[in-house]
Amino acid sequence: MSKRLVLPCLRGYLGTWVTYSCMMRLSDAADLIGFAHELHQIGKLSDKIQRELNDDRAKEISDYLINNEDRFFNSLVVAIYDGDPNWHEVESIRPNNEEASSLEIPDYAENCLGFLSITRDEKLFALDGQHRLAGIKSAVDSNELIGNDLISVIIVAHSNTPDGKVRSRRLFTTLNKKAKLVSKDAIIALDEDDISARVTRALIESDEYPWFSENNVSFSSGPVRDSASITSIVNIYDNVQKIVAYKLGVKVSELDRYRFKGNEHVLTLVVDFFRYTFKHCLELSKVLDYKASVSDYRGGDNGGHLLFRPVGWDLYTDIVIRGLGFGSIEMGEMIKAVLAKDLYLGGSVLANKIWSPKQKRILKLSSKNQKIITRELLA
Repeated sequence: MSKRLVLPCLRGYLGTWVTYSCMMRLSDAADLIGFAHELHQIGKLSDKIQRELNDDRAKEISDYLINNEDRFFNSLVVAIYDGDPNWHEVESIRPNNEEASSLEIPDYAENCLGFLSITRDEKLFALDGQHRLAGIKSAVDSNELIGNDLISVIIVAHSNTPDGKVRSRRLFTTLNKKAKLVSKDAIIALDEDDISARVTRALIESDEYPWFSENNVSFSSGPVRDSASITSIVNIYDNVQKIVAYKLGVKVSELDRYRFKGNEHVLTLVVDFFRYTFKHCLELSKVLDYKASVSDYRGGDNGGHLLFRPVGWDLYTDIVIRGLGFGSIEMGEMIKAVLAKDLYLGGSVLANKIWSPKQKRILKLSSKNQKIITRELLA
């Protein structure tokens, strides 16, 4: 039976979190701490975020650790679950000499010093400092002596339940938002407060909504090039933002002031938008029913159908929201009327405005042409 690993640490309390600020050898950090796969419910998005822990950044950090005597890192923030972590409190920090009477020792200091012991069967993953962790792993692989350095690691307890994942995802995005700009992918995957992220995840994860899944959505940040994806998750998120902002009567840039909790009603409008769109768009319906493939409606001399291009969804969503603003027609009927028009890029409505028949490529959409297209499709 292997011995437990003992980590010296301070126990603290912040809000609802109990924290353990430990000292850990880099070798132990490299061996025991992983990345935050547990928090991602969308498999392909999880893989993408892990790939974004790019090798160049990890090597840069690894080289820094190996080549600089004055190396220094901020604390890693790490979640822990499973195994058998135990807290061992130091019974007294009061000196047993006459100096004790001249010391003011706050109550919290009496029980915050101790040791955390772990079996090494625990699951630990980084909530903050994933690139640093990748660099540490690389450095320890390259130079064993680096493994003896000590790093500060703040450990918090993670519950691997639906509610526990929500709590840890919120901490993940809070920590990373404060430290640096969080990528849109990470917001979509993890943010529990961002209304549009919550709605976007629901559209893809829930069996209640049949339109999007990991099989027909691209998780690449660039152009959608594969033959199976209708659009990208970032494009869905961007357009969900527009619908949510319309429903709340605010600008997209103001959505950070709103939380999903208490505004769950926005989901209804978003769901109706996609329900009516897939119902009244023959091309989308055929792809959803496996009677046609995405490649049948993307590309070719006529550019394919508007709703098989991210830029097409952007334009279409703007037009629908514009129509809703008139308030004179129910959403389903308006969407049905719009989708009855010629929405092929090389067709009479869109050619030479968003698609060049001669060059066979997407054109930059001018505000003038967007107004003309909107007028024709809402007529």
